[in-house]
Amino acid sequence: MTANDDFFRERQAAAVFKHGILKRYPVVFASKAGSRVPDRRVIFVDGYAGRGRYEDGSPGSPLLLAQGAASVSDFRNVTGIFVERDAQNYDNLERVLAEQGSQGMPYLLYKGDLGSHVPVILDKAKGSALLAFLDPFGTALDSVELQKILTRGGSSPTEVLLHFSVSAVSRLGPIVRKLRVEKRAPSNDESKNIARLDRFLGGTWWQPYFAELQREDLGAATRVALSVADNYRENVRRATGFQSVSIQVRMKPDNLPKYILVLFTRSPEGIWQFADALGKAGLEWHEAWRSEIVLRDIKKNAAVGQDSLFGDEYETSAFDRNAYLKAEEPKWVASIQRNILDLLGEYSAFRIIDHVDRIYGTTLGSAWIPHLRKAVKGLYVQHEITVSGVGDFQKELIRRIAS
Repeated sequence: MTANDDFFRERQAAAVFKHGILKRYPVVFASKAGSRVPDRRVIFVDGYAGRGRYEDGSPGSPLLLAQGAASVSDFRNVTGIFVERDAQNYDNLERVLAEQGSQGMPYLLYKGDLGSHVPVILDKAKGSALLAFLDPFGTALDSVELQKILTRGGSSPTEVLLHFSVSAVSRLGPIVRKLRVEKRAPSNDESKNIARLDRFLGGTWWQPYFAELQREDLGAATRVALSVADNYRENVRRATGFQSVSIQVRMKPDNLPKYILVLFTRSPEGIWQFADALGKAGLEWHEAWRSEIVLRDIKKNAAVGQDSLFGDEYETSAFDRNAYLKAEEPKWVASIQRNILDLLGEYSAFRIIDHVDRIYGTTLGSAWIPHLRKAVKGLYVQHEITVSGVGDFQKELIRRIAS
């Protein structure tokens, strides 16, 4: 059994977060970007589509994209394009989609590497809005293919949602450092893995980052990998003109991040809506990781013939969304307000939509638009800012009121 096989047995909390985005953001993209193209044509691309469904019955990314397409089918013409390299996964995906999994959405299936199919995908997407979800297992994606998608010709809207594996970079980085310290050539496996990461990141520029690594522990390596991810996003921006916003995704709040979910877009509205989806998905993630702990306890105690420490009802009552939001919302609002005032210390005026990631700050992935709106309204009532928080307040020029 491979790690990829094990992944599809059941969704873990990190996947719940990602799928929370896939339930929401493609619908927003199709609704908004699809209004700007002829015949309201939209293409959803899943470049590493997998099996389509987990063994526990929950939908994978292809089915989530199909569900999103179905929800906008009355006013958008969405086509799905799914690519899967593994033959067994491809066959399973084909069966899943044939069993009404496509929700009536027209779709195309391609077997093999994404790179070999990018030309035909871009040809079929001409004149259509395109949202590509690229979720490679590890570092399978070639940076050249990402840039080809982002820089496709024409003026049709294009966005890419990318899974950037922090864990893969943090595993390979220390190996590169060790090879340099020991002054030895890499083994065949090491050479293949490093070359794959070079292709993913677009060169060897990342390798010196790990030369500065003082301690070969996972936490230190992860911090370096996050710096590599930041530089990768900047490299993509310089090469393509696409801005990005990202979120670190963990199994639990106190764990190291497993991956970063990055949206590449030219649209401030895209970043605005993506941040909203992140907050809503974050709520589901909190519920998921708490539930995993409870289920682990139940299974552990059942194996030794003991009752769960939490009782029979804990599985369903462990996470109270209303109680969680009531406790956390005031903290989120206060944090957002501080961020707005800090920005007004740097700029005489700005639009919120142009500084989404800084305004959410540490609340990105927790708070969403209603909380930001509440923060703005609070500052307006306190006579701190000129924007009232009603309507499309994020597009208004905001200034501080002189005391």
